[in-house]
Amino acid sequence: MSRGGPVRRTRADAGADGGSRVWEARAACRQRDADLWFSRRSWAAAVEICASCPVLDPCRAAVLQREKGLPRCRRQGVIAGLTGPQRHALERSANRQTEQRPAPERRRQAGPPADPAAAREPGGPPRRQPAPCGTRAAYQRHLSRGEPVDEACRAANARGAGRYRRTGSTRDQRDQGDQQSQQSQRGQ
Repeated sequence: MSRGGPVRRTRADAGADGGSRVWEARAACRQRDADLWFSRRSWAAAVEICASCPVLDPCRAAVLQREKGLPRCRRQGVIAGLTGPQRHALERSANRQTEQRPAPERRRQAGPPADPAAAREPGGPPRRQPAPCGTRAAYQRHLSRGEPVDEACRAANARGAGRYRRTGSTRDQRDQGDQQSQQSQRGQ
């Protein structure tokens, strides 16, 4: 079922039978109103009709081929007994099954590793040290990890928030002054 203007067909749309769509003549939806398939109120009835259709399998194969690669939002109506989101999920699960799984030794283990150096890939960039307590970054780290926030971090966040309200920047004026002097030295 297509709604709107004519649909351009290409060789990529051809089904397993070489593109023959003879099966459409036997489809249960052939003589039905197109609004039945595209109105959310009538989707249950459309799915029932599709369930009893003698050509459900070739119809489903054709629609999955036609919609291959389309985003979820572009798949509309009930076609081959499936709604747009269901067809999208079916394609995604089929794609996941065909992808190669990572080798068992490279799979991520649950929980933190015993050795922090083992947490990164060999030859990868070294891990950065977490921000020390008493800084705004540490305050944000505590929040994101669900940890209790200490008084030093809370005060640093309050200073940063106040500075942002006053100046529009969270950077300390000393940091900004150092950057400006470095830029002026480069320019000379």
